[in-house]
Amino acid sequence: MAAAAALAAIVAGGFQPFYFRILIEDPSAFRMQLTELPYRRLPGFRQLMIEIDRRTPVGARIALAMPNREWEGGYGYGFLRAFFLLPGKQIVPLLALNTDRPAPENLATADYLAVWHGAPQVDGFELVWRGADGALLRRRH
Repeated sequence: MAAAAALAAIVAGGFQPFYFRILIEDPSAFRMQLTELPYRRLPGFRQLMIEIDRRTPVGARIALAMPNREWEGGYGYGFLRAFFLLPGKQIVPLLALNTDRPAPENLATADYLAVWHGAPQVDGFELVWRGADGALLRRRH
């Protein structure tokens, strides 16, 4: 009897409202919520990367500029997420990997510059596209 009570307590304690939501929510809306979930800390970032993917060729080297100046403060998160959204492209960090040290020398290796939340003028680059959440610049030849 004690074992049954313990099992019942474990099952009740382990129940999550999420399990019930799966059954009652609209599947397409729920799918969209789950798709956006990893990007909730970066509003607009996912859509920006999708637009940049459409406008750049396979094999392009794309430097990523973000307002976050710390690796753990958001830059590293966006940098790693960009790999999922820009398949077949090389993402070039503008911070030294896993540090907060700027690495502007990496820009010299990039064909494009993706800018989340901005559209700066950068020597040697020209604006290709601008959206609500950022811009894409291409190296001038």
